[in-house]
Amino acid sequence: MVVLSSPPMSTASPVLVGAGALPELVMRDATTALAQQCRRPLLLHATGECPQTVLSETAARPEFVRLSGDAAVLHPSGGSWLEALADWQRPVLLMVNTRPDGGIPGSAAAYNALADRWRVPLIGLVQLGGDWTSADRIRDGLPWCGWIPQPLHPLREQALTAIAQRLLSSATTAGFGSV
Repeated sequence: MVVLSSPPMSTASPVLVGAGALPELVMRDATTALAQQCRRPLLLHATGECPQTVLSETAARPEFVRLSGDAAVLHPSGGSWLEALADWQRPVLLMVNTRPDGGIPGSAAAYNALADRWRVPLIGLVQLGGDWTSADRIRDGLPWCGWIPQPLHPLREQALTAIAQRLLSSATTAGFGSV
C-alpha cells in the first residue's frame, strides 16, 4: 500500500468525497464501515446544500462528513464543493469506485488534479471494490490510502483497519481529536 505524506490540515474532521457521483449504496457502505472502524459518527450532506453553511456548522465537530453527489459541479451559491473544502481547509478523503472491469476510472486522476489545483488538503484516495493491486496503484502515481473491499471479502477488516489508522494518524497530527 502506498502512503504519502499529507499536507497540514484544519482542526476539523475529514470530509469523505466521491471522485464523481458514486453509486449511493457503494458510497454508503464504504463510508459507514470506515466511520464505524474509526468509532466516529457520520453525517450525510448532499452537494445541493450550501457548502459554506454545512462547512460552518460542521467545522469543530468530531463527526466525519460524507458528501453525496459530485463535489466538482458548480454550486448555485458560487464555486464548487471542492473549492469550498479548500477555502475551509477541510481534510478530504476521496473515494474512488472501480469500473465494472475492476480498473480505476479517470475520475480518480481528475479529482486528484482538481484537489491539487485548488489546494484541497487531501488525505488521499481510497479504492472502493475491485481487487487491490499495489503495483498498479504505485504506477498511477496517485496518493492512495488503501482499499475497501466488498462486504464479506476476507481482507475487508484488515483494509478498513489500515485506512482507519491512516485517518486517525492524520487526525492526531492535524489536531482534530482522538477517538
